[in-house]
Amino acid sequence: MTDQITAGSSEQLTETAARYQAALEQDPDNPELLHRLGRAMGQLGQRDLELALVGQALARRAGDPGLHADFGLALLDSGHTDDAQAEFEESLRLDPAQADALGGLAEMALDRGDTGRAGALADRCGPAGRRTGRVRGRLAAMDQRWDEAVDHYLAYLTESPTDSVALFYLGVALQAQDLLEPAAAAFAQASRLEPAFFEAHANLATVLTALGRTADALDAAERAVTLAPDRPGSLLNRANARRDAGDMAGALTDLTRAVGLAPGFAEGWSTLGNLYHDTGDLAYALDAHRRAVEAAPSLAQAHWNRAFSLLASGQLAEGWDEYEWRRLTVAARPEPREYPWAPWNGESVKGKRVLVWREQGIGDEIHFATCLTDLAAAGARITLLASPRLVPLFARSFPTIMVLPDGAELGQSDFDFQVGIASLPRALRRNRSDFLRSGAFLAPDPAVRAEWALRLSALGPGPKIGLCWRSGLLTPERIRHYPDLSAVARLVGLAGVVWVNLQYDDCAADLAVVEAGTGVRIHRWADLDLRNDLDGVAGLIAGLDGVVTAATAVSSMAAALGRPTWQMDSGSDWTVFGERVSPWFPSLTVVRRAPDESGWLTVVGDIRAELVSRLALKLSHMDADN
Repeated sequence: MTDQITAGSSEQLTETAARYQAALEQDPDNPELLHRLGRAMGQLGQRDLELALVGQALARRAGDPGLHADFGLALLDSGHTDDAQAEFEESLRLDPAQADALGGLAEMALDRGDTGRAGALADRCGPAGRRTGRVRGRLAAMDQRWDEAVDHYLAYLTESPTDSVALFYLGVALQAQDLLEPAAAAFAQASRLEPAFFEAHANLATVLTALGRTADALDAAERAVTLAPDRPGSLLNRANARRDAGDMAGALTDLTRAVGLAPGFAEGWSTLGNLYHDTGDLAYALDAHRRAVEAAPSLAQAHWNRAFSLLASGQLAEGWDEYEWRRLTVAARPEPREYPWAPWNGESVKGKRVLVWREQGIGDEIHFATCLTDLAAAGARITLLASPRLVPLFARSFPTIMVLPDGAELGQSDFDFQVGIASLPRALRRNRSDFLRSGAFLAPDPAVRAEWALRLSALGPGPKIGLCWRSGLLTPERIRHYPDLSAVARLVGLAGVVWVNLQYDDCAADLAVVEAGTGVRIHRWADLDLRNDLDGVAGLIAGLDGVVTAATAVSSMAAALGRPTWQMDSGSDWTVFGERVSPWFPSLTVVRRAPDESGWLTVVGDIRAELVSRLALKLSHMDADN
């Protein structure tokens, strides 16, 4: 998007400036040429030359309202705000409708936070004025009218393609809409045009981190830290990039310095808490999260981050209370639910109609669905809005519950309460003893299960073990939580196992690598959509002797089907509350990586040993090599 606006602009401006310079050599006192050359220099970022040349033009043509306005804009861009205001006022004295002067004053009003005056001045500009589009773009962005802001900036940048400030604000508006690639292009162009533009580098680092472009993000973050080494925000950005690059020590150094510079920096404390959580230091994590919440009691993300560490340490009651803050976070992206019925907060539901609606991912939905039997036992008449992929499975598993696909028309339905499914544990699972009734609850289709039993039997003797080693959503922040292919290959090398693929993304290349390296076939069927046909997946998993998986929806489904499940865990999974056997599903065993271990050899070794013990297998020759 921004590439189309700015491509060739600098070269064209340079050529234009050269023509004006050549003409001035023939006519050095020409105010029009001085003015045009000054404008071109300003667009090329040569603010001092712009100021000098436009000033010379004004000296030769005093009393020109347009030149006074342009000189005011040059002064404003150079930081001389008082002199700029004087020039704008003189321009308007000469011509009360001078649009550039009105636009300049509007920008000054915005810089002071006076949006009302800025808007009034922009309205007086009408469609004219060099800065009007930029002002209107800023005003729209301040009101979070992001589409409108983008339209204003794009229109403005077609005329002023090298305006780094406008490019920066365009990037902000695009970033707010999750249009991260064009936002990165806008920030990058702004930083190229003005290499000392700290905010452009800082925002570029944030967007590139979100895009998973770790090396580029780290480069942008380094530039921002170089420009502003004592800005906590720049250190936070570099910490995030370092964390994604696997440099936990560097990230810890940056975050510690950031909160040292600004003890009230809530975002820094919260990110530090997340880092400690990921490295297994829950006591430090909880202390950092406490400081974040104390520094910014209304910062929803800080509360939500704290919830994970509280739950991971087994502090369920306070953890679930903090978990409610998820609804106000950007990261959780809760879908808007504007139902007319009262939210349920734990009141008696005996004889009451309760609408429960899905949220978060498939694995979370399965976890939280274990609470539905408790809600029904309390006397609720439940209607569940579930992910469409789960509807057949849930409808069969909860025969007394009305299960509808999320988004279904509720018609004239009337409910006493409505509640998001992730809020159920807050009322129903506040203590460890509340999980005693948890366990397998999913009921696969008998016909589908029978079909898969025949297919699995055809694979020959030996225990059939399902395998899934990563999430379908991979980012640098998430990828370190999943084993690499060398660990998968060592697992697959266990003699006597018939391996069945449950990895639900495009993994054909990875499967080929593992199979080539081990000589072991990982069985899969082209007619089963592992991502979308969850009824089929349930039928397959129900016929397996066990499942080895990363912390994904496969883990939740396999355990909810009662299959022996071993979860390869980085040590940060909060859902098991620090325990080895899942409170939700007794058939799920979590095998954690040690906090000081970067690889997965210990995890894989422990799972191999458990499989040998549980299934009476023999270890393969690969153990002698490892």
